[in-house]
Amino acid sequence: MTLIGKDTSPLDDVWVALDLETTGLSADSDEIIEVGAVKFQGDRLLDSFQTFVNPDRRLSEFILRYTGITQSDVDSARPFSQVAGSFASFVGAAPIVGHNVAFDMGFLDKKGLRLPNPRCDTWDLAFVLLPGWSEYSLQRLAARMSVEQPHPHRALDDARATWGVFLNLHERLSELGLHTLAEMQRLSARSPWVLSYVLRRLEAHKIASLSPLAGDGLSLGARSSGNGEAASGGGAGVSGIDASAIAKRLKAGRALRPDQETRGIDVDFVASLLQDGGAMSRAIPEFEERPEQVAMARAVAEAINEGKRLIVEAGTGVGKSLAYLLPAALYALKNNKRVVVSTNTINLQEQLLTKDVPLVVQALEGVDGDSSADLTFTQLKGRANYLCLRRWHHLRSNDAPSENEARLLAKTLVWLQSTSTGDRSELNLANRSAGAPWERLSAQAAPDCQGVNGVCFLRTAREKAAASHVVIINHALLLSDLTAGGTVIPDYDVLIIDEAHHLEQEATRHLGFELLKSRIDDQVQSLTGDQGVFATAVTAFRGSTAAAGRRATVEQQAVEAAALVPRVRENVAKLFASLAELLRNGDESGRGQERELSITSGTRAQPGWSALEIQWENVDVLLSEVDRAVQRLGVALEGLEDAGLLNYDRLTTELTTAIQANADLRLKLTEVIPHPSAESVYWITRDPRNDDVTLHAAPLHVGEILNSLLFAQKDCVVMTSATLSANGTFDHVRERTSFTDADELLLGSPFDYPKAALLCVPDDMPEPSSWAYQPAVEQAVTDAAIAAGGRTMALFTSHASLQATASAIRSDLQGRGIAVLAQGVDGSPQQLVRRFLDDPTSVLLGTASFWEGVDLPGESLKVLLVARLPFSVPTEPVFAARSQLYEDPFYEYAVPQSVLRLRQGFGRLIRTKFDRGVAIILDRRIVSRKYGKSFIDSLPPVTVESCGLNDLGAQVKRWIEA
Repeated sequence: MTLIGKDTSPLDDVWVALDLETTGLSADSDEIIEVGAVKFQGDRLLDSFQTFVNPDRRLSEFILRYTGITQSDVDSARPFSQVAGSFASFVGAAPIVGHNVAFDMGFLDKKGLRLPNPRCDTWDLAFVLLPGWSEYSLQRLAARMSVEQPHPHRALDDARATWGVFLNLHERLSELGLHTLAEMQRLSARSPWVLSYVLRRLEAHKIASLSPLAGDGLSLGARSSGNGEAASGGGAGVSGIDASAIAKRLKAGRALRPDQETRGIDVDFVASLLQDGGAMSRAIPEFEERPEQVAMARAVAEAINEGKRLIVEAGTGVGKSLAYLLPAALYALKNNKRVVVSTNTINLQEQLLTKDVPLVVQALEGVDGDSSADLTFTQLKGRANYLCLRRWHHLRSNDAPSENEARLLAKTLVWLQSTSTGDRSELNLANRSAGAPWERLSAQAAPDCQGVNGVCFLRTAREKAAASHVVIINHALLLSDLTAGGTVIPDYDVLIIDEAHHLEQEATRHLGFELLKSRIDDQVQSLTGDQGVFATAVTAFRGSTAAAGRRATVEQQAVEAAALVPRVRENVAKLFASLAELLRNGDESGRGQERELSITSGTRAQPGWSALEIQWENVDVLLSEVDRAVQRLGVALEGLEDAGLLNYDRLTTELTTAIQANADLRLKLTEVIPHPSAESVYWITRDPRNDDVTLHAAPLHVGEILNSLLFAQKDCVVMTSATLSANGTFDHVRERTSFTDADELLLGSPFDYPKAALLCVPDDMPEPSSWAYQPAVEQAVTDAAIAAGGRTMALFTSHASLQATASAIRSDLQGRGIAVLAQGVDGSPQQLVRRFLDDPTSVLLGTASFWEGVDLPGESLKVLLVARLPFSVPTEPVFAARSQLYEDPFYEYAVPQSVLRLRQGFGRLIRTKFDRGVAIILDRRIVSRKYGKSFIDSLPPVTVESCGLNDLGAQVKRWIEA
């Protein structure tokens, strides 16, 4: 073993990179099947170790496929008890590095091999040092870092890849400034974080390597304020953050000053920009004039000029974004006013920001008096999306951060060296450090924060919006602004809602609420727990003599508040246990498996409801006591801002937040249980994974709210999407959103659908209720995929049906070289789409998230199968309650909704004018039921042919090869 001096790098150590292959993910119930390890010093390989392990069981089909290990490989191997000694000798006392190393060490511990060696996790290193990378899997990291990994998911190859990734990440780590590295080491030393060893070694190496002129690197703390925030004079403080450097990156500009007289835009001029020879043709290579796009641009320009409402459906390929952006930009420039564009998906927002709006700027250069040079645009999001530096420092001041908190603080610390937005979307929070820890850093709970040394990401984002002609937001922020009385988004009079078919659903979500028992417990804990407001208040008095007279008062209040915790939790538990019992009693099947239950007038008339109201009253009384305790604490702290209390600003901010949160919780519980609104829907759900019970509320009809608080407040509102009509009219979406008195424009697609797409409905397909239906689905997916050589996507409305299909078809198709990628089985939706694009010789099986927003153009996708017509579940609480508003709920509500979903799913097939494919609907109700014609008539004018199940493969092959 190499002797390590204090000035040596961690790469001078002899390390062991290890990896295990196992039969599953649980160390308690699964077994090790392969061990691989490499011993290295820097980039020099010293030794390697590999052996199979006999698990004394059959390997699953998934593991055989995933690893490439055969049953005979492990059957002829020794059990781990006979391997452990030689492996322990190989590792010795060397520090260990692994990718998700806790997984491997957990299996070794369970097998009795407990290695006390220092550890490092390359997953954690990547998570921290590569804040925005989309994925941290070993395979993806190795590929992006050009690290060889010829056989992924084999132990030795994975250990070698871990070594290569570790060297790459160590180099990145060593490039960090000393203050940043020292702060990361401080975080790791105070928490159970696995990176402590490598951080400590590298920090010591850097300090020892500094020249005498550079100082010891740790005396620079004088440049920071008492709570670790960087001083305004510049340079990173002991927290590792240089606020002055961040401030230089944040440039907002001056707020727009609208002209007093509003001038209209020339509609003919707008149209000319999108015609052959126009400005847009010079900005876009291979530009093609599309009459539909010109017609839409004209209609939007006229709506803006005349202050009207407009609803536009523009089929795939129309180019609707440019059709509304051009007139919107010209109007904003001409009048120095602001136009807001709201979308539902991140993908469309990114397209608008990085592609479409810059194209508009380019096209308008030198046109119309060169006014485009002044066009400004930005994206604005809700408070929860932006990091609050003050809250970052508050969390940093925690003496004993959790592993998740330390990891997230380190990640954001690295990110703060470069971000100019503070926007969470720039971070990949993966599965670790997400959720609650981010909530403790976001600006959501810091309404009165003034920033740190003038730096506030939220304020800067809002200032940029105030200085922009075009502001791009999402539906969530649009609706948050609605509930906040229009105080979030800067003033605007023209609103364009793209992806408008999502507006009702998003309004339902954001204008309602949900209450979880665990969140109520967390809220109480945030007040009275070890890290809560009262504990923080007690700690704040340490070292302060000026406020000694009030210390005893605060300490007594903390004791009294802590005594409330068990009583609150006990009564909240009783309340939610009664709700769970109500849910079980509402299960007509008698199996006690009901996962949701509407709270109707009938529910409230049941004998048990009165007892439940008494339990609510007990909870409310206790929460009111908590509220009074917090109020008393606020009084005790008044006037102490100059008394030298620790983290006084943090304490007062958290007090304000706590008071607001407690009041909000009481109001919501009161609404759901004793005083429901006739205009809302209430229901209970149970999570089958952990039996958590949640209370929900949603508005019965969002249209009235949207119309009175949003549409009626704007001069012009444009709603657009590729799928807004059903049966050739906008009646359904207009009725659901109360978007009345609007001009209408229904534009088809410029694509030649009769030549591009074939629609098949097998005439011998069993009804969905038949026992023969599922086997027929499996046959259809298999035959279509074989005929197309993969390049197939099947859309399901049921996870159970999807999983049954995946299990049935996998063996046959994989034997033919066609991979099966099933949602919930083979990866996340994002991972599956990426794998499908990397290898289209695959079948992609998806549910809800794949029905729209998935773009698989060109040769990637040739066949789209729809297992069932996407009807809503009749008992779903919101759907059931809204259905009661119709005389004929099925035809007036259920069918139009399902038609729109089918159109969205169908839209996955033809994405460009060069695409050609087959759509297969495996629900013969589309031809056997009266309502089926509504579905077919709502699809683009494709070629429709009848076929039988046994002929499906031949028909697919003939069409795509024609």
